[in-house]
Amino acid sequence: MLIIKNILNKIYIHPSCYILLLLSIISAQFQVAIIVSFLLLIHECGHFFTAYFFNWPTERITFYPFGGVSKFTHEINCPLKEELIVLLMGPIMQIVGYIFLKELIYSYNYEELIKTIHYNIIIFNLFPIYPLDGGRIIQVLTCYLTSYNLSFKIIYIISYFFLFILLLSFIYNPTLNILLITTLLIIKLIKEKQKTNYYLEKFTLERYLHKYNFKKSKIVPSPKAFKRDYHHLIKAKNKYYLEEEYLLNKYKNKF
Repeated sequence: MLIIKNILNKIYIHPSCYILLLLSIISAQFQVAIIVSFLLLIHECGHFFTAYFFNWPTERITFYPFGGVSKFTHEINCPLKEELIVLLMGPIMQIVGYIFLKELIYSYNYEELIKTIHYNIIIFNLFPIYPLDGGRIIQVLTCYLTSYNLSFKIIYIISYFFLFILLLSFIYNPTLNILLITTLLIIKLIKEKQKTNYYLEKFTLERYLHKYNFKKSKIVPSPKAFKRDYHHLIKAKNKYYLEEEYLLNKYKNKF
């Protein structure tokens, strides 16, 4: 019961959801809103309970039309595989919820409706636009290959490209849903982009404050090339500096 109460206290419903709920009632499509709400709740519970298992503090769970975003205050330097599991458990739990709901409702009409809504939510959440699940998954996978700093630049380029595709789809098929979703994603992406320097600073500050026992190490030309899950040796002007030395010099006058 304490976990359920914790979830409810963290939930925030975006005002656009109320607009769509009102439209669904007016158009006699209230069952659509119920199915969407159920699948989104199951989806976000997948993220929440997995994060809870890894002892991640949850800041807020925001519900948007046909999608949700869970905001956690976990350490950026947590294991990449741990973050990947948390991200994947949302879609996985939604699939489980979809199967349960489909078996529970035998009506053919509702079965097709549930199927359509389910795939729309899955496709939307896995769209490679940050901070949707798809965008975050791509960023985590990118971190396996490149620096944390560069992973942001890559995911932003990918996100803007797919937002452009969404805008084109609106031009060819101008509907309120596409316009609302695209607008929300643009606003959310811009806000997240403005926080990039904060995330990068938090990334190095965590390494200064905590001792991480990373099994892998890498020689890098500068701290901008720091990778997640790696300990670093900085090579500058034919001299080598331990990561701890650099971070001590960077933060010693700030605390």
